[in-house]
Amino acid sequence: MTEVKIEQVCNGCEKSVTQIKKRYKGLKYCSTCYARLFKKSLCPKCGLSARLPKHDNQAICNQCIKKQPCIRCNLLNKPIGKLTEYGFVCNSCSVYFREIERCERCNVQSQKLTKVSRFNDDLRVCPKCSTRDYETCSSCHKYRLLESDENGKKLCKKCRVLPNKPCLECKILISAGCADLCDHCYWRKNLWIKFNQNIHLFESSFLKKQYENYVHWLATSVGEHQAALYLNKHTHFFIKTEVLWTDTIPDADQLLQILRASGLRKFELVVQWLDQIHGVKILPVNKKECSEIDQAKRLIKQLPNPSLAFDIVSAYKKKLDAKMAQGRTTARSVRLAIKPAVALMLTIDHKHNLLPDLRSIKAYLAQYTGQAAALTGFINFLNDHYDTNIDYISLKKSSFINDASKKKLEQDLLKIMGTDHAVDVIAWVRKSLQYFHNMSNQKVIGVKAEMITEEQDGYTVLYCNQSYWLPKHSSRFK
Repeated sequence: MTEVKIEQVCNGCEKSVTQIKKRYKGLKYCSTCYARLFKKSLCPKCGLSARLPKHDNQAICNQCIKKQPCIRCNLLNKPIGKLTEYGFVCNSCSVYFREIERCERCNVQSQKLTKVSRFNDDLRVCPKCSTRDYETCSSCHKYRLLESDENGKKLCKKCRVLPNKPCLECKILISAGCADLCDHCYWRKNLWIKFNQNIHLFESSFLKKQYENYVHWLATSVGEHQAALYLNKHTHFFIKTEVLWTDTIPDADQLLQILRASGLRKFELVVQWLDQIHGVKILPVNKKECSEIDQAKRLIKQLPNPSLAFDIVSAYKKKLDAKMAQGRTTARSVRLAIKPAVALMLTIDHKHNLLPDLRSIKAYLAQYTGQAAALTGFINFLNDHYDTNIDYISLKKSSFINDASKKKLEQDLLKIMGTDHAVDVIAWVRKSLQYFHNMSNQKVIGVKAEMITEEQDGYTVLYCNQSYWLPKHSSRFK
C-alpha cells in the first residue's frame, strides 16, 4: 500500500510541502527556505561553524543547545526533543509541548498519543489505551506487558530473561525488572532529596535544625516510604509558622493563633512531634474554643459587606466578645447566638437597609421554630441600640411559636407520607412523637430501631420506661 504523505505549511514561504527540512523554535521550514534562511556562520558561544538562522542574532549551534538544561526538567546532556520560543526541551519532556488531541479509541484528550503495533489497529491512542493489556509483574511489581515463563508464571520480559541484580546501595538482590535501588533504599533517597530541596526555604538556622530533627522523627515513626509522601505537605507547617522559630520552640498559643484549629488538623503528625519531643501540648478545649470563634466569623461573612445587616451583627458579636472576655459566656454560646442573628438578617432586604420587625421575625420563626430562645438576645440588642421596639416577650408567650411548630411538623409528616419509595420508619416515628406526644427534638434523637414494635394498626415505642402509641403510615415501609 502506498504511503500517503501529509502536506504541511512552511513558515518561511507559507507554501504547502510534503517534507519539512528544519524545525526551529516551533516553526517549520522546507528545504528551499532552510537553504535561504539558515546560513553558515560562527556560533557566538563555541566559535565553531554551523548553519544558523540569519534572522536570529542570538541563535547558537545544536551542540551548544544540547549542553543547555531542559527548560522543564532542568537536566543537562539529554537528546533534543523540541526547540521552543522559550528554549530547549529534552526528548522526554517534549510530549508536554504537543497539541492536545483526542484519543482515537476512548476519545480522551491527551498530549501523548501514539500508535501501538501489537494491536494492529493503526489508531493513535492515549497512554491508558496503549497499556490496556499491561498487568502487574509478580516479581518486580511494575505495571508492564507480561509473558509466561516455562512454569506458566506471568512475568515482565526483564524478570523472565535476566537474573536478579544487587541493589546499588545495600547490595541485597532485587528482581531484574526493578530499578537500581530496592524499595527501602529508593524511599530513603527520595525522602532526603526532598529534604535537601525544602531546607533552602528557611532562613533561620534554628528552624533548619528543627526541621531536620522532625524528618528523622517522621521517618522513624511512620517509615521512610510514608515520610517521603508526607514531607512536602508537612513542610507547609514550618513555612506558615516560620516567624515563630527564631531561637526557641513556639508555644501552643502561638501556633493556634497562626494556624487556627482547622490548620492544625492538617498537620496531626507535626503536632504529635511537638508534643512528644518538645512538650508542646495543644489542649482540645483550646482548639474547640478557637474553632467556635472561627465558625462565628464565617457566619458573619455570609452577610453582604458593606451593609447595615453586616454592621449590626458585627456590633452584636463585639458585645458578645466583651461578655466572653469577662467570663460570662463561652465561645460556643457566642456562635449559637450569632447563627440565628445572621439567618434572620439574611431574610431582610439589604438593598434598602431595613431593620427586622415583628412580621419578619414571625416569618423566620415559622420556618425555624427551634431558634426562638436563641434569638432573644439579638432582639433585645436591636431594641436597645436601634430602637426597633419589637415586643418579643409577648410573641414568645403567645401560641404563635407552638402553632408554627405544629404546622411545620405536619408538613414534615406529609412530606414523609408523600414519598414515592419506602418510608423511613425511624424518621416517621421521631416526627410523630413530636407531633402527637409533644416530645422535644433533642429527646426524640435518642429513639432507636430496637425500641419500635410494629403492630397491625400502628407502632408501639418503648422509650425511657414509657410506652407510646403512634399511627402507621399506609404505604409500604423499609
